[in-house]
Amino acid sequence: MKPKINPFWGFLTLGLLLLTFVLCVVGAKRGVLVLKTDARPEDTAETFFDSVVIGKYEQANACLENYSSLGLERSSDNAKWNALLASYDYSLVGDAERRGDTALQTVRLRYLDLNALEQTLATPLVVIPAEHEGEEPQAIYPRQEELLAHPEEFYTDAVLQVTLHYVDGQWLINADEALLSALAGGK
Repeated sequence: MKPKINPFWGFLTLGLLLLTFVLCVVGAKRGVLVLKTDARPEDTAETFFDSVVIGKYEQANACLENYSSLGLERSSDNAKWNALLASYDYSLVGDAERRGDTALQTVRLRYLDLNALEQTLATPLVVIPAEHEGEEPQAIYPRQEELLAHPEEFYTDAVLQVTLHYVDGQWLINADEALLSALAGGK
């Protein structure tokens, strides 16, 4: 006896196979699908940069995916380091651009450019010629304390593309070289 195929079940099976194929193609093109969530990547970016600006580094570190600490929390008597920490300011530029479980947030970050400061410290203000033959000319260099009294001339703005990933129900920042460099004063 020949097996009989019921046309209804045959078409239903073909339809489900076609639907499965279409979903696989769409999924491959669109990436990972994230269910609607109340969490916003902008909120994580704002929490991170607010925490950095006000010196709550443990709270900032909690927003990171790939680092347990940025090292900003170390206390220091170093005047340049303290001026750097005091220089941070930021603004979010627009909303984050989401693609599945990844988002990009543009941030304008102001910080003390330590490279420019150190270059200025290494450049003599005045060179006094030698009085006698065989003597070296003398150079007068700027004093760090005087430059750091008004460090605003060494502030710079960086426009950063901050990458965030949706992990375990929250958005976390993936700190890249550009962000780390800016937080370290351009080093």
